[in-house]
Amino acid sequence: MIARGLALAALALSLLVPAGSSASPLDIPAAAPRQFRALVRAKLHTSERRHSADTLVELGSQHGYRLTAIGEGNLVAFVVMRGRDFRHAHPKPGQAISQVVTGYVTRGTVTPSRIEGSFGRFGSIALRFHPSGRAAKQDPGRCRGHDRFTIRHGVFVGHVRFTGENRYVTVRAHRAKGRVRTPRHLRCRNSHVVELRARASSAKRASQPEEWLFAEDRRPTDSTGLLMAQEGKVALLLALDEETGGKMAVVRYALAVARRQVFSHDDALTSATLRPPRPFHGKGVYRAAPDGTTAWTGSLSISFPGAPRLPLAGADFATDLEVGF
Repeated sequence: MIARGLALAALALSLLVPAGSSASPLDIPAAAPRQFRALVRAKLHTSERRHSADTLVELGSQHGYRLTAIGEGNLVAFVVMRGRDFRHAHPKPGQAISQVVTGYVTRGTVTPSRIEGSFGRFGSIALRFHPSGRAAKQDPGRCRGHDRFTIRHGVFVGHVRFTGENRYVTVRAHRAKGRVRTPRHLRCRNSHVVELRARASSAKRASQPEEWLFAEDRRPTDSTGLLMAQEGKVALLLALDEETGGKMAVVRYALAVARRQVFSHDDALTSATLRPPRPFHGKGVYRAAPDGTTAWTGSLSISFPGAPRLPLAGADFATDLEVGF
């Protein structure tokens, strides 16, 4: 369930960050720190992303959240995000950085001139794009056919109506700045980049985190998961939640990186405790019985945009724990 939702989200939300950057707030593996990306991709069953075109509409900020609408292909999303940019921020010893995102994803219409979609009870978007100024070119390398992306900045005109759960955000807009990047795909091969990626991939496979824990609660229309990876004095915490219903999905994630110990366990791996930094709350407790059964309990929770204090531990969570030598 989570892997399927993440694939949908990553396809729709591939370029929320500025053009040329590889990390997207809802392309979780790319947003994770480099030493943890291979593990995150393996757990989510995702692969490296291809370059693709997108539409991005900036809708300002509310209550500390950055609001955007984006589209690609036939998918449209309204995204609510809070936290640090992992490309330019690194935690100091004893500190942590974090990011929380909620994306409302639906099928709609996305072209270089318009973006339209309905989010059911949450609202809808119908905008036409009016470019302004000169178009910028982005050349990713050696390509077949089209050899570069075209990035046009301008103004979207029409309507955006969106109201989040319990009205935690409300948007009523008829005009907003944004950009469109075309074409949708390039077929490129930069030999230097390919070689570097191959080396990096080999290094990632050779290096695994010293300790990691994965807990997941799957339900018919909703799944919640938690991944903890700790390597030396650096720990990654990733919480995921997906709801599906009708013609749309709500995908949430929280990513935190801390330069301190957040996980402890006994030598026999029969008990362990996780105490993550904010935006997480409380603690998770792992227990392994002699018959091989495990339990993941405690007060651990996370506050997503639109979903405060979502439990991340309980009797319904299946848990997997590994510790290296």
